[in-house]
Amino acid sequence: MIYLDTNIIIYAIGKHSEYGKACEKILLDIESGKLKASSSILVLVEVINVLKKINKILKKEKKAQLDIKRNIDAILSLPIIWLELNFLIIKIASEYDYDVSGVDYIHLSSMELNSIAKIVSADKEFDKIRFVERIDPLKYA
Repeated sequence: MIYLDTNIIIYAIGKHSEYGKACEKILLDIESGKLKASSSILVLVEVINVLKKINKILKKEKKAQLDIKRNIDAILSLPIIWLELNFLIIKIASEYDYDVSGVDYIHLSSMELNSIAKIVSADKEFDKIRFVERIDPLKYA
């Protein structure tokens, strides 16, 4: 079981020049059942937030905007185990003292409470955490 970070979804949707294809493969492997994944529902919040920001830029550039509902529906159709946010996750996150963002604290505490030691993420910040093994999307086989 791996933990799916937000950037995997965003890079796949946005067809990121460096990570897009690798992230699409990860999502396809989740869809086919080849890769078992879990993630916090916070990821869904982050995806909506990023897509809203992207749409704001696209609107200014008079380009077609992303369909947020369609993208969320597609994500929710994947066999991902969605981890609920709760007070224990927040409490544990508040006790961390790692050099990463507060949002990442929520991901870390969700992983820790659910005994998940691997995260697939382009975010090198997770390399600073002793109990986490980060799998870079470009190195995912």
